[in-house]
Amino acid sequence: MQPGRTPVIADAELTQLALGWGWENPSAEILQIAQQARDAKKMKSGEFLVSLGIITSEQKEQLLATKPEEIQTVAWVARQDNIAVPVERILALMNGYAYYESLPQLSIHPCMQKAEVIKQAEELDAAVMLIEETVPVLVFSTFSALLQFRSLGRAERMQNAILKIVGDGVPKLAVGSRDEISAVLKNVRSDDSTGTLESSNIWNAEAAENKSKPENREITRLLDHALAQGATDISFKPFRSGEMQIQLRKYGVLISPKAVSGRMSADMASKVNSLVQAKSGANRNNTIQRVPTDGQITYRSAVGDAFLRLSFIPLNHLGELRNLTSVSIRLLARSETSVSLRDLQLSPDVVDQIHFAMRMSQGLVLVVGPTNSGKSTTVAGCIGEHVQIYGDTQKRLSVEDPIERFLFGITQINAPPENVVKQENERFGVILRAMKRHDPDVIFIGEVRDKETADLCVATASTGHLVLSTLHANHTVMGFDVLAKSVDSDKRFQLIESMSMVISQRLVKVLCPHCRIVAPVSDEDRQVFARYLDMLGDSGELPETLAHANPEGCEHCAHDGYSGLLPINEVLPFTRQVKDAAIEMLSGENRRKVLADARTITLLGSGLVLLREHKIDLNDLLV
Repeated sequence: MQPGRTPVIADAELTQLALGWGWENPSAEILQIAQQARDAKKMKSGEFLVSLGIITSEQKEQLLATKPEEIQTVAWVARQDNIAVPVERILALMNGYAYYESLPQLSIHPCMQKAEVIKQAEELDAAVMLIEETVPVLVFSTFSALLQFRSLGRAERMQNAILKIVGDGVPKLAVGSRDEISAVLKNVRSDDSTGTLESSNIWNAEAAENKSKPENREITRLLDHALAQGATDISFKPFRSGEMQIQLRKYGVLISPKAVSGRMSADMASKVNSLVQAKSGANRNNTIQRVPTDGQITYRSAVGDAFLRLSFIPLNHLGELRNLTSVSIRLLARSETSVSLRDLQLSPDVVDQIHFAMRMSQGLVLVVGPTNSGKSTTVAGCIGEHVQIYGDTQKRLSVEDPIERFLFGITQINAPPENVVKQENERFGVILRAMKRHDPDVIFIGEVRDKETADLCVATASTGHLVLSTLHANHTVMGFDVLAKSVDSDKRFQLIESMSMVISQRLVKVLCPHCRIVAPVSDEDRQVFARYLDMLGDSGELPETLAHANPEGCEHCAHDGYSGLLPINEVLPFTRQVKDAAIEMLSGENRRKVLADARTITLLGSGLVLLREHKIDLNDLLV
């Protein structure tokens, strides 16, 4: 059930509807879906969209007043910019079918281990699942696919590989999240030589096993607490005793969790570590871990949905009997969103520069910064700005590894797994060749992390596309240098000519406006700032007064003295002068000053604006 919704009171009508879908003992979430289906049957389309919170009553009246008679209401609303309409969900509910946003409520049917069934399921873009471990249900990614299957003739049904196993007329029909259906198909397509089915990387906090096992309950409580607190990361620090210290990262700082224990016993830590490795797919071989591994989980609970990116690094201490592992979990929003550039609290100059770049038909826009600096969010804002400018008149594609946030207005592609690509370093090359045949206008490359992704940026940006990507670097000039050195020397001229802009970003903590302490600048402040300027080789002046965090805080900031995060940015437009200087740098000339002077705004300048407004502490500016 979604947060904030009134619990559904089961009645005979809802129970009967759920029973028709195959549920003898429907959960509160299934009853919620049943209630939505009942509402859809009794309401007009516009009223139903309002009841789901997709549009407001005022928007409904405005849209109905302009809707052409030949277009259905749902289709008309879906055409509007900045209104994300889950069309498949709406169509399923309006026609009395269940829509499963979360597939872990179901289990994978054993027939999905058979090659002929997998092939049939892929053709249908569907998955064969089980309701309450007994009732087969065929879950389609689109309502039109469900209708097409329902209209199969007798001869076609007799030849269907799925129906041959589960029985003609037996499976229930439903619609579900394309992402989760794709996850099931990806798992069952595994080249596992044993023929066994990989466990899904989807975690449903409401599943029975996550309520019955102590280690499942422990990690579920921690994840829910971290989401409720607005944390971006969870850190598991192992001690030699086998115990584990737990910390959350909030506003860029590690803190101890408040509602759950900050320390796990050795026995619980071992069980939790094994559990999250198995759930995330980081230890599919079930062997003692000796090298770093990564994994991912789609997490769903009453608190919210999140994508979890997990990193496991074994400490490999010689002579130790315990196999200690450091664990880091990144928490990322998982719902489809349309990010407005103007809601990101960027400075007007940065917004103006991005707006200009998004109007261009080609060029490479690179957003750089350290981990957890909001780079992907800013790129999402760039895409949102492009949607605002061009709407549906241009085609946008992304290639990501993995997809961390679903964005409105762009078709997102997950890079194929390494085990399905025959040649080394061909994961992104395969996608590049396919994308060119899709005639895109805009391409988002999730992150430049190696030579392969750097080459992909050059190849796409130099062939007349608008390309966006991210990269880890301290500032704009370094970001360009890292990217240039990641590609072959004979491609660097193409890269420079394709560059449009480099944006650097940091996130700084915002002081609580209700309890911040404002005081005159001290001599120590001036000395620290002067040394910082020397290190940067830059200039600037402190205001006469500075604000500092109140260590005791107040009720408005949960007593930590801060009230959120704000971005500070640096922008380097690649004008003709900058491109010429960058080309001269290829032959060894030092033209760094030309690039540095071309920045329209710097991280220091952006931070000083917030410092003068008493929004940030001087210590938080020294990045």
